[in-house]
Amino acid sequence: MTHHHSMLTLMRNISLALLALGAFVLTAHADVGDAAKLKTVLLDGKPVALDQYKGKVVMVNFWATWCPTCKAEMPQWQKFYDAYKGKGFELIAVSIDDDEKLLRDVCKERGFTFPVAWRYDDKTDDNFGDIIGTPTLYIVDKTGKVAWMKRGRVTYAQLQEIVEPLLK
Repeated sequence: MTHHHSMLTLMRNISLALLALGAFVLTAHADVGDAAKLKTVLLDGKPVALDQYKGKVVMVNFWATWCPTCKAEMPQWQKFYDAYKGKGFELIAVSIDDDEKLLRDVCKERGFTFPVAWRYDDKTDDNFGDIIGTPTLYIVDKTGKVAWMKRGRVTYAQLQEIVEPLLK
């Protein structure tokens, strides 16, 4: 009985520790209202930093070539980028793929014209934390703060609802 009781106590303490750790991990990334930080080099070799886009609304989108939702949604992102890039909107698609060559091939094959970066090169520095699901989208407002964040599917209409008021 005492062994069982001490085992339960230990498990409860581990659970509490994990919960506390989980809460810490969740707050370790840029959240709505936080200043977003991203410095990277695009696949075309061009260095970019979010600071360059002050005054623009920027979608920072974490994705992967193997993600079915990303594959389905990216043509919409391309359409959105084409429609809004002249109106003060910018998109940076940051891939979390392991294989940079595959990433380059996929971008070429799918004909993306929006800026794409690879998160795992040694030139990328950001405060978006661990990406635990793809796609994960952040919308950064004109002042460089995170205005909105969503993991998973986002429609063209949802993007319009979020982005249009921020462009005004």
